[in-house]
Amino acid sequence: MERDCFISYSHKADIPLAEAVEKGLCAIGRAWTRRPALNVFRDTRSLAASADLPGAILKELERSRYFVYIASPEAAASRWVREELRFWRDHSDASARGRFLIALSAGEIHWNDSAGDFDWDRTTAIPDDLRGTFRTEPLWVDLRSFREGNARSLAPGSPFRDKVVTLGAAIRGCSKDELDSEDLRQQRRARRLRDTAIALLTTFALIASVSFVVALLQRDKALARARTSASQALAARAVQIAGTDPRRAAQFALYAEQVDPTSESLSALAQAVAANAYVVRHFQGGSGTVASYTGSGGGTPTRVAVSGDGSTLAYYTGFDAGDRLGTNPVIHLYDIRTRKTLPALRSEAFPLGGGIFELSADGNLLFTERAYNKIEVRDTRNGRVIQNIVASDGRKLCNACQGIKGFAMSTDGSRIAASFNEPFGDEDQKMRLAVWDSMTGKELSRTDADPGPITLSFGDAGELRAYAPEAGLSRSFDFTASAWSAARAERRTKTKSTTSTTPSVTPPDNRRIRIDAANGSVAVYDTQNHKQRTLSSFDFNVQSLSTSGDGHWVAAGSNDGAISLLQNTDPAVRHLSNDDKLKPGQISNDGRIGFRKGSKGGTDVWRLTDPQSGARRIGNLVHPAEVIASNSDGTRIVSSMGAGTLEAWDSHEDKNVIGGSLMTHGPYLYGNDEALRDMEVVGDGQHVVGMWNEGLKVVDLRTMKVSQVVDEEETGFDELAVSGDGRTVVATDPLETATVWRWNGDSGLRRVQKAKVTDEGVADLSVSDDGSKVAVVDGDSRISVLDTSDGSVVTASVAQGANSHAVFSSDSRLVMQSSDTGTESRLHFWDTSTGDSLGSWPLGPRGFAQISGTPSGGLLALTSDGALTRRSMSVEQWRSRLCSVVPDPLPKADYDRYLSGIDVAAPCRR
Repeated sequence: MERDCFISYSHKADIPLAEAVEKGLCAIGRAWTRRPALNVFRDTRSLAASADLPGAILKELERSRYFVYIASPEAAASRWVREELRFWRDHSDASARGRFLIALSAGEIHWNDSAGDFDWDRTTAIPDDLRGTFRTEPLWVDLRSFREGNARSLAPGSPFRDKVVTLGAAIRGCSKDELDSEDLRQQRRARRLRDTAIALLTTFALIASVSFVVALLQRDKALARARTSASQALAARAVQIAGTDPRRAAQFALYAEQVDPTSESLSALAQAVAANAYVVRHFQGGSGTVASYTGSGGGTPTRVAVSGDGSTLAYYTGFDAGDRLGTNPVIHLYDIRTRKTLPALRSEAFPLGGGIFELSADGNLLFTERAYNKIEVRDTRNGRVIQNIVASDGRKLCNACQGIKGFAMSTDGSRIAASFNEPFGDEDQKMRLAVWDSMTGKELSRTDADPGPITLSFGDAGELRAYAPEAGLSRSFDFTASAWSAARAERRTKTKSTTSTTPSVTPPDNRRIRIDAANGSVAVYDTQNHKQRTLSSFDFNVQSLSTSGDGHWVAAGSNDGAISLLQNTDPAVRHLSNDDKLKPGQISNDGRIGFRKGSKGGTDVWRLTDPQSGARRIGNLVHPAEVIASNSDGTRIVSSMGAGTLEAWDSHEDKNVIGGSLMTHGPYLYGNDEALRDMEVVGDGQHVVGMWNEGLKVVDLRTMKVSQVVDEEETGFDELAVSGDGRTVVATDPLETATVWRWNGDSGLRRVQKAKVTDEGVADLSVSDDGSKVAVVDGDSRISVLDTSDGSVVTASVAQGANSHAVFSSDSRLVMQSSDTGTESRLHFWDTSTGDSLGSWPLGPRGFAQISGTPSGGLLALTSDGALTRRSMSVEQWRSRLCSVVPDPLPKADYDRYLSGIDVAAPCRR
């Protein structure tokens, strides 16, 4: 392939300039869609590695049409450049000398017209090898000003470009103007195409960006819909199984709230909390498989034991979550008081299925039954086996006669007694009764026992009592003597003997209650009041049941291996003292103070702001109070004695009588036509806002003077309420419109919202602690919730028999009402963002129950029987409660079923 030109130059001085000339020759006049305008040879760019470098250069010289010499003294002195010049001088084509072009980079070039040759006296950039070669002056351009620096620009109008165009026009055989015009035309075309391409690319990029954003939005919407759907499915499942499997219901409810907080997830949380009200901890869930246990000799059932003092829980199961194959059987221990797991007891095999599994009263000893009538005694503190007591050689007995029939331990655990079959003769056996020392294993006594089932127990004096229900006989044995003696034999009414697999336990220290398990539920039965209360439920039948001596702690294990620790009271409900028998209606709506007419006149006052105690009487007002209010902690109390008169005082824990009263009869407060109808303490506790006939007024308690009059409504106001933090004031007028003000310190109240909330009249008004929500209860006891930020209103359903007062949870997500259903009082709650009903909980016996919020974020309830309680009522408290009950993450199978493709962190961080 022919080359358009060959560039010869000094490698020592002109490599940058040679590169610039080459670039210009290739670029100027080139169409943007085509290859370089000229095919130029420059050795350092065009030659590949070769052993025959001179031969390769010679070939390139032979196939080049033009020779471009970048002239300089260094080039003139270069051996290689001079050889290239001599080749062109001696070129076989005589016309080659006319295709010789010079670009001067340094030195001097002068032509002598008279001599027809270079002026060799002044020319320094051309070697003598070219002396006499040219008859006319060859074309050359001066590039000396471009040898150094970065002035070698090819932009239109630049000097360097002009020089390169001169060389290019000669090589291409056209005029300089033609080449320059063509190059500019190509550049303009290239710019137009570039601009068009940029515009198109920008448009495409914009379309792509918009499409990407739309795709992201659609993806986010799809993900949000997926999360909502998953949350609703989890919540529905939690509600469905709450009555049969509280453990899994708690897990589903927690994950539903974690995935997407919805009304459904709130309802699921509420029902899961109710279902787990008496649960201390679920240790493991059920396997969903029934145990093969059929009697004392077969299978590996679930067994639980609680120590008499309620300090320790022990359990084992063939469905152990950590040993599904049964290759590493363990007995688990749990410290109930500290709520900590203790080191497990390792064993070569599980205790005999259905046999003895008992803890001593202090939890230090564990008694378990082994095969062939053996009793193992272990120290739970170190796991060491203390004794292996052999009751009889069970291997010689038939299967039906094997196994311990009755068992008892003394109060201190030092002695144990058991009834069992003992071989007699070759093929016979008889029932025996024996007592052993637990620590030494020494047998203290052995005697014959009544045939059939026997119930054993130790009395307070250490005597052993045996009761044979089939015979109706009760015997007491004094084993302290050298031999057993029948101290008492009493004939009882004989009853029909029945066989039952339903566990039932009567705590020895609390005979008033009985703990029963039937149909998968554990319930406590009050034998005096004949009332039953369900503690928890299981998917499968309860197989093992144990209680502490007082019946407070209850452990239960199901037929499929579920293990739960329960307690006889709801840990989320604190029972407070109400020694002075305050009744519903005698506590302020905010739950801070109680008041009623004193026995000697005036008004007695109680404070209820201490979250740990109940109603505490703090003194007596000399005069009957018509309106009474307090600040958030109950230390400042304000009352009205009529005719607009106010009295304020500070009460303290160490004072028995209220004192420090301040009174005023100012012109704004006194007058028979200005009766004070309601009043609340606002802001820093130094001001009150009162509702007089002519409007709202703010009174500065430091001066007992009106600091602001709010006369925005010609119709006046009929209901008044203040948020728990004292910074939001709300009042409603007869037109069912609610007006919201914010407290701004000494500048007083500033209106921030006004909205129509109902069409049925206003019966009650309350504000959330943070002032974000307002609950308006109409004449039908229906709740409407106003959002103070945007004025939106949602309306809830009506609960049958609901009372007029509404209360917010501390997090403002719930609004609650009490009701009298005819059989009991209940607490109903709704979602404040949607108005959806979330369910109800029992409060107490039938009758009016008063509820109010508390400064500690709970709910105070006073029922008709005088019971005063405080309970947790916020979503975060519900989450915390359920996480304490079952902190384990959702099993993989359930996670994959409901949350496949959704990234959800475990709601309970451990």
